[in-house]
Amino acid sequence: MRKNLFVAFLLLLCPFIGQAQSLEDYLSKYTADNGEKYLQPFANAFASDLNSGLFHNAEIKKNGFQLYIGVVSQVAMISSDAKFFTATIDDPAFGPTQTVPNAPTVFGPTEGPKIENESGQAMYLPGGFDIDYMPLAMPQITIGSLYGTDFTARFFKTGVEDIGDIDLFGWGIRHSVDQYISKLPFKMAVGYYHQKFSVGDYMDTKTNVVNLQASFAVPVVTFYGGLAYESDKVNITYTYEGLSASKDAPEPGDQIAFEMETEGSMRATIGLCINMGPVKLHGDYNMAKQNTFAVGLGIGINQK
Repeated sequence: MRKNLFVAFLLLLCPFIGQAQSLEDYLSKYTADNGEKYLQPFANAFASDLNSGLFHNAEIKKNGFQLYIGVVSQVAMISSDAKFFTATIDDPAFGPTQTVPNAPTVFGPTEGPKIENESGQAMYLPGGFDIDYMPLAMPQITIGSLYGTDFTARFFKTGVEDIGDIDLFGWGIRHSVDQYISKLPFKMAVGYYHQKFSVGDYMDTKTNVVNLQASFAVPVVTFYGGLAYESDKVNITYTYEGLSASKDAPEPGDQIAFEMETEGSMRATIGLCINMGPVKLHGDYNMAKQNTFAVGLGIGINQK
């Protein structure tokens, strides 16, 4: 029963997981070049979600027990520019090469455009899922401290029928900077985080983040923020079921695999944590190539 509830919760918060089979059906009509363009906005949004909500303060004791256990949810807002791409149709059976500037990405309209050749034959390009935001949620634990260092982990594993195993494992390590600077009016730490997320045989995502964190606490409230550099890779594998575009193109039934990288970019975070005793309610806004919101709720011991 608990597993079923967890799977339902997961599918609600990550719509692409619940529709992975439909997504593969759409992708299967495209070769790697168009397929990558179709999915690139998803890679950007999904990786940005993973890289959000990693911290809610920068206070790390030099030595002593600290613990945080909670759930963090993230939402990437999808811009209109991320909903369309220019597709290239290079199919000898359909006529001369055509470019289609309004082809939907995975976030775009559910109906793809109709194109015709000189003989009046028609072809419909795959549609998207008409999505304005990309949500995600995950459990998180942070434990410390030893010599001003703590450790963060995110993890879950489950299986979904017709999709396969869903695995997330992420870890991070932070070290206090303010312990070396006397009379610094706020807390400061540096951190590194690595995460891996996979869905069946379709998708494998890896992210890396290096950040500088700062926080300032007053009774009940902690203000926090940070600057980060992030780089991400998303590997996609699917079976091609479209028409052969040329003699060098894959044949129906061939496996297509490609890697999408989000270019290394900077991220700025600003957030607020409400401390209700051990209960922590925190939220932050992340400004990057793909902006996100993150909200978390958890229990913190020996934290301000």
